[in-house]
Amino acid sequence: MNEPFIDIDSPIHRTSPAVRVAVAFLLSLVTALAKTPVVPLAALVLGVFSVLVARLPLGAVAKRLLPLCFFLILLWVVLPFTGGGPVLHTFGPLTVKADGLNLALLISLKAFSILLVLMALVSTLHTFAMGHALYALGMPEKLTFLIVMSARYISVIEREYQKLRNAARMRGFQPDTSLHSYRTFAHLAAMLLVRSHLRAGRVYNAMVLRGFDGRFRLLTDSRPEGLRGCLPQTAVMAFSVVVLVALEVAVRMGWGLFNC
Repeated sequence: MNEPFIDIDSPIHRTSPAVRVAVAFLLSLVTALAKTPVVPLAALVLGVFSVLVARLPLGAVAKRLLPLCFFLILLWVVLPFTGGGPVLHTFGPLTVKADGLNLALLISLKAFSILLVLMALVSTLHTFAMGHALYALGMPEKLTFLIVMSARYISVIEREYQKLRNAARMRGFQPDTSLHSYRTFAHLAAMLLVRSHLRAGRVYNAMVLRGFDGRFRLLTDSRPEGLRGCLPQTAVMAFSVVVLVALEVAVRMGWGLFNC
């Protein structure tokens, strides 16, 4: 798998995987449920700080943010002109309304902050370490196993698909909207399903021959130290979650008192 953020030495990489997954989930949840831009803006600052602390390559981070930017551009083109509220400005037949503009801003802040937090805390985890973290946090064992194996073999299935596509192109296949193209893509999907099933059987037999009993076990040398070796990082992350929660509660209470 392509995991470019793993082999980096930083305080975040030395933090327990379970702590990182739990903090990422809580920060994302609090940010997603925020009703005003205050908490998402604070989370955005925290996300940028986390990326810098994790020493992630800024070029790779920007490359992963690019698809989100294209999606948000569509929202900014549509939402300010379709929302409600007072009219802020008029461009010919189009009117910019306050509620639509605020909603676009809120969605943008939430999206960027959550993605940056996930990149700093979760994408820096190896797939199997993330599986152990999910299992340690109480996720069902079978679901954890399914997530880990899916993450591991998505790239393998993608390579199989590319081989089939290249074989079709070598035989002169040009995709279009004809019945022949639809039939060819159906054959590609069927062959991909068959090859995936055969590979899954080979992988399972290989794992059984190596003593696999349905559980992943980390080697002793690479086993996480729990909270003992990362108390400062854990304390800072927990404090960040508490601050965001307290900020959201304060904002909501302030709005409630203002409305009363």
